[in-house]
Amino acid sequence: LGGDLATEGQPPAGGWLVRVTDDHAGSAVAPGQTVGLLGGALATSSTTVRRWRDGSEEAHHIVDPRTGRPATEIWRTVSVAADSCVDANAASTAAIVRGEGATQWLEERALPSRLVSPSGAVTLLRDWPQADVP
Repeated sequence: LGGDLATEGQPPAGGWLVRVTDDHAGSAVAPGQTVGLLGGALATSSTTVRRWRDGSEEAHHIVDPRTGRPATEIWRTVSVAADSCVDANAASTAAIVRGEGATQWLEERALPSRLVSPSGAVTLLRDWPQADVP
């Protein structure tokens, strides 16, 4: 599934298995992580898709409202677990816009999150699973 999802009802043992990657077209073996979601929602925002050339610069669709330009790419992908899809999506997009301040902002809100830098380095916050679910 790409982007946002919400759960309802009793999860199976180990939770609803969800594959989180940098590209929604990624296969089950693409770099990423499989997590067990026990409830609530999960959203991923990314600068890796919906890109174009703007003169000599490459641009993407997540706009920083302070500048009216594409957000600086401190994070290429941010996934957030929250109580609702609206909350998860707002937080994942805001984290990309917030850039360097994203980790502190997400920690202050106690939101489990997975942030991926342009180099591929992964930062896990709060109760985000540390390893793939078997």
